[in-house]
Amino acid sequence: MSKLDVNTSDLVESDFRKIRNLLLKKYGTEYTLDYIRKVCKGHRNNSDIKEMSIQYARLLQEMKSKIEQLSK
Repeated sequence: MSKLDVNTSDLVESDFRKIRNLLLKKYGTEYTLDYIRKVCKGHRNNSDIKEMSIQYARLLQEMKSKIEQLSK
């Protein structure tokens, strides 16, 4: 999947909480949910958050496609 296939602006509040926990574990820095939401929506810039949210969104897409394959 290319980066164009991933749309981080479609993530919801529970996704932001999961991303915050992943960022805390990986980088040891705690971000507010509001700041993470703003980065995902494109209102702020932070490369660490953007990279993590893109990886997270890709995994969500992959899981959804695998679930659809199982239901066929």
